[in-house]
Amino acid sequence: MALSQRKALEILRAAREVMERALEVGGTSFDALYVNVDGRSGYFARSLAVYGRTGQACPRCGGVIRREMYGGRSSHFCPRCQRRAAP
Repeated sequence: MALSQRKALEILRAAREVMERALEVGGTSFDALYVNVDGRSGYFARSLAVYGRTGQACPRCGGVIRREMYGGRSSHFCPRCQRRAAP
């Protein structure tokens, strides 16, 4: 599936905004291994809407959050809010 240039730029802008917000609060710390240089955990994980919430209700629409594996990593999403594009 190909993206239009407009859609690709929209995704890149949104990704940058998310990364900037994450950096402002010290990133995302899931365990003691991932901390700031002064040993403090980041607080961005508190703003994650679906990560780690498999089977729970989506905060936006109430749909059931799913988890899928991709190359040894997992992704959490709401199938209602984040529908797959038609091929």
